Amino acid sequence: DEHVTPVGEAGAVTRVAPGVVVSVSGHMAHVSFPDVPGRAPLETIERRWPDLLPSLVDHGGVGFLLVHSEEFGPVVLGRDGLHRLRTGLVIGTDPLVPYGPHAAALVARVSAFPNCPDVVVNSRYDPETDEASPFEPHVGSHGGLGGPQQHGFLVHPRGFGDPGEVVGAEQLHRVFRGWLTDLGHPEPTGEQPTTATVLTAQA
Repeated sequence: DEHVTPVGEAGAVTRVAPGVVVSVSGHMAHVSFPDVPGRAPLETIERRWPDLLPSLVDHGGVGFLLVHSEEFGPVVLGRDGLHRLRTGLVIGTDPLVPYGPHAAALVARVSAFPNCPDVVVNSRYDPETDEASPFEPHVGSHGGLGGPQQHGFLVHPRGFGDPGEVVGAEQLHRVFRGWLTDLGHPEPTGEQPTTATVLTAQA
């Protein structure tokens, strides 16, 4: 098979599907179409690859897909329904329900990144077994929603303020920033000190 890279031989990755790039980490995968300028909209994907999204959402190991529609904005697709994140409209069964009450906001944050891929694939999560299907042969997994890995914890001195419930990277940053401020480390202004400033301070 001309598409198979010989085992043990170094070299460029063989392109089984030209025009498609897939990267995987834990139980999240990214699908990009580099030949499509910008972020490929849902409508373009459905027109050019009509079987792709239905085949993905119908796979037993896939929980949901994140795509961007020209008409509706970010949309989460599941096997039995969809969730339009811009308006909150759910048609059919909400594919984000198994992932907790904060899932919609967290997924919308990812969709807002300027480098968000054309399709984000999150693996299936089973709340009854508390297990998610990894896309890699690892005992543990990470990177997507679902499973105990998404519930982190903080170990801190008792004298630090109680952060309460922390959801997402921004809130965690604010907790750390608050603790640093309480310890006498003011928030950086973003300006880099010049040599003259450093010499003046040392004088």
